[in-house]
Amino acid sequence: MKMHFFLAMAGLSPITPFLSTMSKQRGYSPVIVGLIFTVLPIPGLLVRPVTGVITDKYKCRKSAFILIIVIMSIFISMLMFIPGSAVKTITDDENVIKSPLFWIFFCTITLLNTCSNARTILEDTICVELLDEDKTKYGLQRMWGAIGWGTMSIVSGVCVDWFSKGLEYKNYTPGFIISLICYLLDVYVVSRIAIVQTREIQAGPSAIKKVLTKISVLSFLLWVVIYGMLLSFVWYFVFLYLEDLSDLYHPEMKPYIKTIQGLSLTIQCFGGEVPFFFLSKFIIKRIGYMNVFSLMFLAFAVRFYLYSIIRNPVWVLPVEMFNGITYALAYSAAISYAGDLAPDGAKGTLQGIVGMSLSGIGSPIGCFVGGYLFNQFGSITSFKFLSIFALAVCFTQTIVNQLINRFSKKNNVKGEMSN
Repeated sequence: MKMHFFLAMAGLSPITPFLSTMSKQRGYSPVIVGLIFTVLPIPGLLVRPVTGVITDKYKCRKSAFILIIVIMSIFISMLMFIPGSAVKTITDDENVIKSPLFWIFFCTITLLNTCSNARTILEDTICVELLDEDKTKYGLQRMWGAIGWGTMSIVSGVCVDWFSKGLEYKNYTPGFIISLICYLLDVYVVSRIAIVQTREIQAGPSAIKKVLTKISVLSFLLWVVIYGMLLSFVWYFVFLYLEDLSDLYHPEMKPYIKTIQGLSLTIQCFGGEVPFFFLSKFIIKRIGYMNVFSLMFLAFAVRFYLYSIIRNPVWVLPVEMFNGITYALAYSAAISYAGDLAPDGAKGTLQGIVGMSLSGIGSPIGCFVGGYLFNQFGSITSFKFLSIFALAVCFTQTIVNQLINRFSKKNNVKGEMSN
């Protein structure tokens, strides 16, 4: 699993973080970019839970896993050859919508993202099942994904800048090639993973319904939705923000902006994600799942505030170490908690519901709001608004968590007295 996580995330790192800047280079306005990334995760709303249910029922995780990686490789190849990758001026939104090239680009990245969602639910479910009782060790496995992402993001960023010397636009061909190599290797690695699904235990709808009607679980899913909203601003808008800083305050950095963007991903991973994935088991056991979420919302508030006061793209790099808390630690807590909550025979189903809440509901909402904010107020002011929002959510989530804990303790005491 470690090698799979490394290759899977290494294959995504030259593509996913750069989709917003690819869109901008194609002449799309912030509104169109926001709409793209609003719709982009919506198929995951169905794909994640459906993938979990189907592979739970038919015991076909391994074959589905391999097939999805192969399909992703095909879509990456298609993306590499779509024309119209460099436009000097922003195209009118109405003309963009009428353009066949826009729809080819949009459909390709949407299908690629949909496959990525399906792959994520499978890899998380398989990893949690292989860990068996100690699901808090998930972060130690997922850490290798961060290493792959961090390594290949800087490599692809440097290669794109080098390959684009003398050009007025960025040529992303090296990134596509790196991605394809990683996924072809990953097909072999996944084929060697010993994935065993037992047929004896099947959780009925009543068992799943019982879990999903608990107030603690419903509140957890709400926080996951908001978590997805906040993550979308990092995933899809930070690179646009870095380019805004370069255009407005430091145009001399424009030739190296892809290297800076790639380096930001490397620091996110090695400065933030790797240590926090490694420490996630200890931290989660020490403070609990929901307190990890409180810490995550606070870290988002600080991170977004720092974005709003920085004017030099280089100074964004140290801020990216917050990704350790806002992604690695919080994501480990979400996946581990879902694994603990799931009844036997329905682990894929519940992981799918959590993934749907994160990427299928939260992320599209964040992209829609982000597109509007960036277009109306600009990136710097938008991050100031988002900082205030994240801080408000932190306080609210902490209070709600305390109330739920007190209510649960009272119910437990009453149950013991009645017995």
